[in-house]
Amino acid sequence: MSSVKLGQAGSDSNISGRVAIGKGSKVISCKIRGPVIIGENCHLEHAYIGPYTSIKDRITIIDTDIEHSVILSDTKITGIHQRIVDSVIGQRVSMKVSPKRPQALRFLVGDDSQLEIM
Repeated sequence: MSSVKLGQAGSDSNISGRVAIGKGSKVISCKIRGPVIIGENCHLEHAYIGPYTSIKDRITIIDTDIEHSVILSDTKITGIHQRIVDSVIGQRVSMKVSPKRPQALRFLVGDDSQLEIM
């Protein structure tokens, strides 16, 4: 049973389990498996958000898979083509892919950081 509150989830998204979507948030072409909490004014597009994930306010996640993680406010994660798991990502972080990628990813990233994944 799904629970979607306040935010908008497109009909092309697949949402299952306990999922709360905050006011002003948009979910486009995503798969979300709860329990998941998505804060206010977030933009999620072409993403997988797995269970036990908490996404704070004003987050952008595009073309990225995340589960068992906490993402703090004002963070932007785009184009990471390996699943991010068991991670805590601080406030105002920018994550994107660089040309060369590792085999596995695990993060503990502090506030005001900028990452380029190699």
